[in-house]
Amino acid sequence: METVAILKLKDEKIEINTNTVFPVILSDVMYEGDLDLMMADLKNKAKLISEAKKIKTISEHISGISSNFVTKPFIFSEFLSYLREFDLKPSDFNHATLNELYDIILDYADHHNFDELKEIVKFMIEIDPNYTPAYEILGSVLVEEGNLEVGKKYLELAVKQDPWNVAALSELGETYFNLGEFEKAAEIWLKEVELMPENTVTYFMIADAYRQSKNFEKSARILEKFLNKYPKSILAKYELTEIYKKLDRNLEAEELKEEIANSQPEYVSDVEIWAKIMFQNRKYEKVEKFISKFLDKNKEYEHFRILLTIPLLKSGKKEEARLMIREVKEKFPWYYYGMKNILDEILDEDEKDTLID
Repeated sequence: METVAILKLKDEKIEINTNTVFPVILSDVMYEGDLDLMMADLKNKAKLISEAKKIKTISEHISGISSNFVTKPFIFSEFLSYLREFDLKPSDFNHATLNELYDIILDYADHHNFDELKEIVKFMIEIDPNYTPAYEILGSVLVEEGNLEVGKKYLELAVKQDPWNVAALSELGETYFNLGEFEKAAEIWLKEVELMPENTVTYFMIADAYRQSKNFEKSARILEKFLNKYPKSILAKYELTEIYKKLDRNLEAEELKEEIANSQPEYVSDVEIWAKIMFQNRKYEKVEKFISKFLDKNKEYEHFRILLTIPLLKSGKKEEARLMIREVKEKFPWYYYGMKNILDEILDEDEKDTLID
């Protein structure tokens, strides 16, 4: 501990040392900025209380002493060194909250700072072994690092502690899926949609899990259930058509194909698959009219312009198609490469050559 300055406030002299800032950091990180609560919780830590009283006195005369300017950026290794300096252990924090530390580890996760994140999570669990979000994010990080089995254990623990944790259920289901345990993945995701039935993507994930396990009957049932709720979903009809073929329910498959052929997308998620089906049925003009009208009203989906290149080519407007594909490729390369399989499927070799710069 080193003296930095002597602060004179009226008739009182206050020694500012290298440890004086720590009560501010600690109250911000562990007590949501409540210095009084921190002092009450750690009243037996004389050294900390001594420095905290200085902060209390200073804050009466200087505003902003507990601002982010003082407490940020947060460096966990420095935080631990302060804890050791003040002889503080995780078991000392009886009334602390972990909300700020959770926000910190979320930021670390976004920046892939996984090593320090895991150290903070370990610290959080020592304070509160029942803090479910810590297990959830640790499991998710381990899965992202490729450590699926260990990550799965932490996610299972998170779900066991909080069966309503939708994020943990979703991640756990994906982990089982990636491990090839498709029936188990479907079982987990079914729990997720019970809690959050509006998570429409999850229905397709369940159907895919059953399809991967060759359980086509259950795959069909989940898609049928989805279509009962969303009868205009072209994507669900398309997926169900493919499942019906696997089950030799060919009449029902043909009926769904006919419905799709005579429909237009109600949902943005249906646009691509609808366009693909229309192209397969040579209904190029129908796609051109719909996409042009759709883009007039929805400028934020400009990348869908790539779907117009096929009708342009089919009607002989080669230069216009070439310019459009070049523009989309430059502005939305991620979408261009994602759609390239559709272009390759629909266009003949001469048309593909037309699009090559």
